[in-house]
Amino acid sequence: MDEQFEHWRRQEQARDSTQRPTYADFKQAVMQGDDGGRLLNYVNSSVIFQAGVDFESKPMVVFCACNLPDPRTVDYDRLLNLIIFRLDEFVESDYTVVLLTSGAAHSPGWHWMSKAYRRLDRRYRKHVKSVYVVHPSMWSKLLFQVLGRVVR
Repeated sequence: MDEQFEHWRRQEQARDSTQRPTYADFKQAVMQGDDGGRLLNYVNSSVIFQAGVDFESKPMVVFCACNLPDPRTVDYDRLLNLIIFRLDEFVESDYTVVLLTSGAAHSPGWHWMSKAYRRLDRRYRKHVKSVYVVHPSMWSKLLFQVLGRVVR
């Protein structure tokens, strides 16, 4: 996120040298995007959302990988930023992740997955107390096996 923010900041400063853009400005620009916020609304309603609390009163964050949009029509770097902005609401305390993977029409590539994992720093991983994978596909089983060996 820092690299994208710095790149965006340099572009904005070149346009208007009177004011130094902030992280909040960057976040607002990414959230609004070229589509007037339609991707943001889609991400918050169909890709990642809170679905109540678990039995220990921790928020349950549902990530529907099956609802990821077509990578030919959506910038997945912006999509990742929107997902991270949504996760920012939960990272300060313990939370549970429910991952829905089956029936996905569009699967992100390995390169995007590794980039996404690298972008999730310690504060995002620290408070995840449980991960439930519902109806795992062969792709997600393989991914978790590989990541399980790498993360340890």
